Amino acid sequence: MPYPRENDALEDSLAPARLRRRFDADWWTRFLTLNKHMSQPCVFSDALDAVQVRLMRRQVLDILAEVARIHQTKYGYRLWLDGRQVDDLDEHFSQPPLADEDVESWVRRVFGERKFGIILNRGEKFSAGLSQAIALILEPALKMIGMPTEGILFTIFIGNYDLTPLGIHKDSPGKSVIHFHLGPGSKTMYTWDDDDYVTAPDEKRFNNMNVAPHLPSAAAHTFHAGQLYFMPENRFHLGMQNELSIGIACWFYNRSDHDFACELLHRVRETCLRPSEIMLKADRRPIDDVGTVEAALSLLALPEDGDLRSLMRGAYRDLRYSLFSNGGYRNSPIPREVQPEIRPDSRVAAAAPYRMRCMPAQAAGRFELYVRGTKLALGNFPGLEGVIDRLNSGGKFAIAEIAAMVDDPLAEKKVHYLLRLLYRYHGVDIEPG
Repeated sequence: MPYPRENDALEDSLAPARLRRRFDADWWTRFLTLNKHMSQPCVFSDALDAVQVRLMRRQVLDILAEVARIHQTKYGYRLWLDGRQVDDLDEHFSQPPLADEDVESWVRRVFGERKFGIILNRGEKFSAGLSQAIALILEPALKMIGMPTEGILFTIFIGNYDLTPLGIHKDSPGKSVIHFHLGPGSKTMYTWDDDDYVTAPDEKRFNNMNVAPHLPSAAAHTFHAGQLYFMPENRFHLGMQNELSIGIACWFYNRSDHDFACELLHRVRETCLRPSEIMLKADRRPIDDVGTVEAALSLLALPEDGDLRSLMRGAYRDLRYSLFSNGGYRNSPIPREVQPEIRPDSRVAAAAPYRMRCMPAQAAGRFELYVRGTKLALGNFPGLEGVIDRLNSGGKFAIAEIAAMVDDPLAEKKVHYLLRLLYRYHGVDIEPG
């Protein structure tokens, strides 16, 4: 029997109402108590049910098929076979999961008895259903612990390897993780505090494949399909398994203040520094004459009150609007290429739990709208904020009802343009009336 398709998830076990009932504030209070407010590794067994696991596995396979067909290595797809990373993935991408295959069937067809591991970064950019399900699950947690300073991203792991191909390692500083384990096989995560992980003088400390001597000093947690595993940031760790399994590692991204300042400076540069390919020449001026730098400084398009600290505050505000519009996700979904047909009786709805965010732009008469992490600059018109508020309130609305909110002779044209833009960036779904 083939697994249910992704659309079934929206009507069944992964429907917003059902996920919100299961993963409510009480559930997250128990979770935070067990891991001592996200400071200790732990396994939470009361999590996904069997149907939710099946649906999410199918969504992961659909992501792999989409990546193989369209994106390939663009978003950080990596494959290991028998312990070695594969550089040429053309043959692998020619054998994506099929619609009627479960994960076991696909693995038998493509890999046979070989040991393999796949890691796909930025998984939140793909399946609308999977990203929505995880965002709904995490929604109460974000209200309780706050928004991670640099958001949330998730990585997909799939394989039957004996141990993580990266060996004993740490992830990027500041990234704590909730691992949604989809099975079918179980997995054991070994973790070490820095003082407990003692390496020999000539032994590689990071990405260490000399595993056996260190296992007795590790804390071990085994988790099965449907369970969640939490690991705090900055821990040496290693995953081991004997069977095929899929995991979704959902990272909460908080870095050091210095690293965060570097990120904000990067965002200021991306916003304020105009590109140029004009080549400079050797500087023949006297040592104290720094006039040559003016050519480079002229590339800075700074506002009148553009001191560096205010620019960095503005960059963080922009980042927070982006994160809050995208359920906390750091990465926006891939824009839709096909535009929907819009008729007066078509119905439009914003997908839970996402909420579009808006604020006036610095330029007069302009409006900044954040849609699933994408920032759009629009010409403001009377009724625009009311339309966004109505869509954010939940429910489905007829297009004619939305257009009636705008007091303008061009109301229908403006609303149709706005909705097509929102649809392209996954802010709304539009269906026939």
